[in-house]
Amino acid sequence: MFKWKGPWFLVLLFLTTQMSMAFAQERTITGKVEESGSGKAISGATIKLQGTDIQTISAPDGTFELTDVPEGDLNLEISKDNYGTSVEKLSAGTNQLLAELTQEDTEEIVITGQATSLEKKHLAHSVSKVSGKDMTLVSAQTFTEALQGKVAGANIQVNSGAPGGGIQMKLRGVSTINGRSEPLYVVDGVIMTDVSIPSGLSEVTESHLGSNSSRSQDNAVNRMADFNVNDIESIQILKGASAAAIYGAKASNGVVIITTKKGEAGKTRVSLTQRFGIYQLSNKLGARKYKDVEEAVESRGEIAREYFVSGKTYDHEEELFGNTDLSNETNVSISGGTNQTDYYASILARKDAAILLGTGHEKQSLRLNIGHAFSEKFQIRAYTNLIHSLTRRGVTNNQNDNGVSHYFVLANTPSFFDQRIKGSLWPKNPFSPTGSNALQTATLMSDKENLWRMIGSLQSYLDVYSDYEHRVQFNTNVGVDRFQQKDDLYFPPELFFEPADGLPGTALLTSAESLNFNLGVNLVYTYEPESNLFRSIASAGFQHEERELNIAYIVSRYLNGGKSVVDVGSQFSIRENRELIKDQGFYFQEELILLDDSLTLTGAIRGERSSVNGDPNEVFFYPKASVAYNIPGLEDVFDRIKVRFAYGETGNQPIYGQKFTPLIASNNIEGNPAITNGGIAGDPNIKPERQREFEGGLDLILLDNAIALEFTVYQRNITDLLLQRTLAPSTGFTTQYFNGGGLRNRGIEIALEANPLAPFDVADLEWIFRTTFTLNRSMVTDLPVPAFYTGGFGVAVGTFRIEEGKSPTQIYGWVGLDPETGPIETNIGDIEPTFRMSFYNQLSYNRFNLSFLVDWQQGSDVINLTKLTWDGAGNSRDYDPHGRERFFGWLPDAGGFDFRPYVEDATFIKLREVTLSYNLPDQWAAYLYATSARISLSGRNLLVITDYWGLDPEVSNFGNQAIARNIDVGPYPPSRSFWLSFDVRF
Repeated sequence: MFKWKGPWFLVLLFLTTQMSMAFAQERTITGKVEESGSGKAISGATIKLQGTDIQTISAPDGTFELTDVPEGDLNLEISKDNYGTSVEKLSAGTNQLLAELTQEDTEEIVITGQATSLEKKHLAHSVSKVSGKDMTLVSAQTFTEALQGKVAGANIQVNSGAPGGGIQMKLRGVSTINGRSEPLYVVDGVIMTDVSIPSGLSEVTESHLGSNSSRSQDNAVNRMADFNVNDIESIQILKGASAAAIYGAKASNGVVIITTKKGEAGKTRVSLTQRFGIYQLSNKLGARKYKDVEEAVESRGEIAREYFVSGKTYDHEEELFGNTDLSNETNVSISGGTNQTDYYASILARKDAAILLGTGHEKQSLRLNIGHAFSEKFQIRAYTNLIHSLTRRGVTNNQNDNGVSHYFVLANTPSFFDQRIKGSLWPKNPFSPTGSNALQTATLMSDKENLWRMIGSLQSYLDVYSDYEHRVQFNTNVGVDRFQQKDDLYFPPELFFEPADGLPGTALLTSAESLNFNLGVNLVYTYEPESNLFRSIASAGFQHEERELNIAYIVSRYLNGGKSVVDVGSQFSIRENRELIKDQGFYFQEELILLDDSLTLTGAIRGERSSVNGDPNEVFFYPKASVAYNIPGLEDVFDRIKVRFAYGETGNQPIYGQKFTPLIASNNIEGNPAITNGGIAGDPNIKPERQREFEGGLDLILLDNAIALEFTVYQRNITDLLLQRTLAPSTGFTTQYFNGGGLRNRGIEIALEANPLAPFDVADLEWIFRTTFTLNRSMVTDLPVPAFYTGGFGVAVGTFRIEEGKSPTQIYGWVGLDPETGPIETNIGDIEPTFRMSFYNQLSYNRFNLSFLVDWQQGSDVINLTKLTWDGAGNSRDYDPHGRERFFGWLPDAGGFDFRPYVEDATFIKLREVTLSYNLPDQWAAYLYATSARISLSGRNLLVITDYWGLDPEVSNFGNQAIARNIDVGPYPPSRSFWLSFDVRF
């Protein structure tokens, strides 16, 4: 038998000990870090063995491997920003771990580029963000209506009270004179159209045949009104050029980015919202009351004796606009998912019974959003939305002396004449130039705008490469926005005004098709060294976009057999317009975060070309740069204090066709077909307007996040304006569009949010307060052509004057008569508000919640041609003596020449929203098999405080225009709405 003796035994003991220690040090622990509840993998989490320097970081798929771990019971500390810290006990012999972290309240994330986003604390420019929850407290027909009073720097103004939309959003003042004025809308990556297409009503009202030939007087709907407010998760509004520059020449008026809801891993959730409401006429013009028959005869002629009855009057406005039929809205959504697939679906059915006879708005919407992760490295997300709407808006706004538009008929109709139907006969109105009866028109005419719209996008996200320091992502998105709009208008021959042109009966058919397509590819490289000294986010991408719009108008007159179709007429006219725009762009952007997350530097440049430019191959570049610094060392006073500065450039593309000379078909050569020019010469050198903006700001958070303040100042300079110049008659043309001149905007924006009761820890009571302040001043800094008038109906009745050194929205009009030179023309107003403010309060106590929003506009002037019309007809409510003095003080035949009484201050204070809600006890909700239930009473535009004479100081006869706004010409009157709502969650 072999025996170990002497030193050999010691050698063997030493080797065995060393091998045992080596084996002990080779213990390896593997595992995965997931988000509690959702199971989503958490990358970048730190896994550390307590009491040692042994640690590692979880991979993009959440997995980790910790080596050189000793034997025995261990404590592993797992932590990550915004998730807190968790300590996991691991017993001896256990080498696998599944750790869960719970997400804490995270810093708000803001989109900063085509494919990147940052926490708001790193943001160097002003971005307003509104949650979907804040958008749905009170029922709103459109999401822009729901935004009113909630965004600093935004002037959101309704064009009229007509159902279905018609709202303009203006960010940071006027940025163009003849270019596109609306912001760029992006929904789930889809470049949306907000085009307003006239119905063709002007062919009947003849509004375009007067001193202003614009056909945009039909009270058209802006197409972003189609969107279902209930589907919105959040809205981000990029107001400054440094924020919007990455979108190029379409972003000169700002960018509105809408993100819709998506599902989450977990059980299926069903939400039901049911609303019932009414609309109620909130303001009337009223009418003159005659003292006796002699006064009536003096004003209206001998025909008044036949109808005047002492003390007997008729409220024609109430008869026309007094409808209070029940409106309703039903919205159902379902959402849920697994760790791999999530989904959100919704269906909306809404009916708004408007206040005017025969008008209203109906909308149905179907949405399906699906996201699927094929692996931890590759995901796709699809968004689809189908929309149908039917809108009837009636006959309001301007007309040309033919007795069609309701308020023009009412202006000429004394209150003692009864327009109501007698048996089966409508009384002809002897006080209207064409005998028009407003009640007959509203009852017999028909205007239907039928729209079908399909919106879809597909986004993909691929992690090309990732390790502990580097991550490369490749993202793509494809978006399509297509709609078909069809307007059917019918004015039967028996309408009293129809025979006036010798062609009784009119049918109109307007057909419009729009297609927006956009494709984007983006590469994002994130580098964060293990030392954590800085974080770099570099991105680059390419975009291709196409926008196509085809509109055809068919007008049929002298209808046979009383039919409402266009093919039964005896006289026809046809107009058609086609547009096709193609854009390509690319960008590079670098975002650098350093100094322990205190300093953020951003730089980017975008290059793009477009088919609307004179040279479609020329590339225009738009740079941006910004810096944000969170000042350290002041934590005892401020939770955060950040200073920021930003500079950016954007453009505004030429309007389609400005580079071409228009050709017009006509029968002007001995009755033979011919082509002639339209008098406007094209400019082969036309290019985008150029916008350069500087922005600075200060952000403060204090008292443990109880108060947050954002203060921003900016200056925006626009050059290469799209202007018109007069050409020599010898050229064969009258005018030409060209680039020249400059415009400047300066402004201040303040946004304050506070939880005043937070420092006092008041039980069961919460108070959230928000306020915004907006001030902007615009000035024309350079004008290479003589000062000129634009918009409106001429200086005699107020118009806009573009003049160097003056506001581009100044109103010019007559103020008197010089015997030698004629009427005296000068500045008599400006549509730019002095400032705008809003005040939002939300009070919660136990299960009750009260919220209200007050919107205040100070200043801004309106050209009130409705008042001029009623004064001229001798029918204004204050005609004797004020209306008489106003009218004859202006009437040229009476030697007046003073239009100032018809330019009015549009200051108002509006109670935009009020909601009182009660969350039912859980046991009550259980009776409905629901997890929660709420009942609410709410209202919109319930109270208006203003000295404005007309129906509403928010008004625009010409719709969405850059300059020619605030013109009141017989609009659809405003209304207030009341709603009872039930919200149930299952």
